[in-house]
Amino acid sequence: MFCGVVAGALPAHVVHEDARTLAFLDLRPACRGHTLVVPKAHVEHLWDADAETAAAVMRTAHEVAALLRDRLHPDGLTLRQNTGEASGQVVPHLHLHLVPRWHGDGTIGWPWPPPEHVDLPGLLAELRG
Repeated sequence: MFCGVVAGALPAHVVHEDARTLAFLDLRPACRGHTLVVPKAHVEHLWDADAETAAAVMRTAHEVAALLRDRLHPDGLTLRQNTGEASGQVVPHLHLHLVPRWHGDGTIGWPWPPPEHVDLPGLLAELRG
């Protein structure tokens, strides 16, 4: 689907484009200004992206976030990236959601309830190997 947008075969309301990325308004927005940032190269998951592709997506997200702030004047911004079905990824193409937020507009969408206890030292040891 997003490859079709990148190729110009599917319509999109493009907010920003550069050599490596494309940012466009979400067709089913969570709110006014909800924008997606995708790499032009097909990468299914964040795990599949090389460091430069991931950095290019984040650079574009940074630029578009400033645009949303300056033009729409939200109170905040949610940046969300889902990798894999378990996280809610539906479209198999790496993408970031930039969702402008206003006070009182609803939940922040975090997993709930949180775990009662996480062994942080044990987790750190596991991550460090």
